[in-house]
Amino acid sequence: MWFKDFPKKSTMKEIPKKKPVNLEGFDLDEDFKQTLKHYLQSMMPIKIDYSQFLDFNLDDYHISGVDIVLVPSLPGRFRDGDFDKYGHRRIGTVVKKLLSKPTKPKKWVVTYQTSSMGSINEKYIKEFLSSILPNYISLEQLKADAKYKGGITPSGDTLLKRLRIVYPTKDYVENCTEGPAYAGCLLLNSENFSKPNFPKNVFHQFQGPDNYIYHEGLIAHIKVFIVTDESGEIDDDAFIYFGSHNLSPSAWGKYEKDYTQFTVGHSELGVLVPPMKGVKFLFQKY
Repeated sequence: MWFKDFPKKSTMKEIPKKKPVNLEGFDLDEDFKQTLKHYLQSMMPIKIDYSQFLDFNLDDYHISGVDIVLVPSLPGRFRDGDFDKYGHRRIGTVVKKLLSKPTKPKKWVVTYQTSSMGSINEKYIKEFLSSILPNYISLEQLKADAKYKGGITPSGDTLLKRLRIVYPTKDYVENCTEGPAYAGCLLLNSENFSKPNFPKNVFHQFQGPDNYIYHEGLIAHIKVFIVTDESGEIDDDAFIYFGSHNLSPSAWGKYEKDYTQFTVGHSELGVLVPPMKGVKFLFQKY
């Protein structure tokens, strides 16, 4: 969970001057405000102003000190200027702006714990990773490789080396404290799992930490991933997402019309702790 209090402008004796944005020109405070405002307004029925319906206006608050980026998804088909605003396209766009140029190339890996998974296959995972992993595969390469079904990038790198999905096993659920009766938060359709192109080889067994009091009975409804190099070390280039997106095309979005259209089916909202100086310290807070 991420939370932060913002004071009402009317309660402040003096509003501090705006600090310069970072060297990449990305204003975290303004981006947070505009993204949340757009998200709230988009959730409203037509011709109803969010500020009247919810009885508060974001413009009345002094938004400052934001250290995260909101990741929204909204139902629709998006092209041109809206192509990068939602789902995994949003993450890829932000990371590209904020990630420092590495002194040496890194091999990025996603460790993803999710409780809900939709209809995914190796092709979709490759498209998802093209946004999540820096310098993994470009949109142009995806387009050229669209007919290939083997889950291997042009560089010959396999999905197995780039993605780790953490998920409870049947044995874990049956033997945990509460048992299957409390496993309703786990959503993984057996029909989807049984498909030949479902990426079974990227699964890793969920296990609670030994120092957690309920580690033998925890069934977590968590959707979170962290991106690091293959060593797993957390440095200032690492970034983490947590929020409501389940691992599915409907939540994260999918490409259509020869990769010129990005289509989303769900309304979701998540938090990205982006790569930037001091992130290694920030992770200690979360």
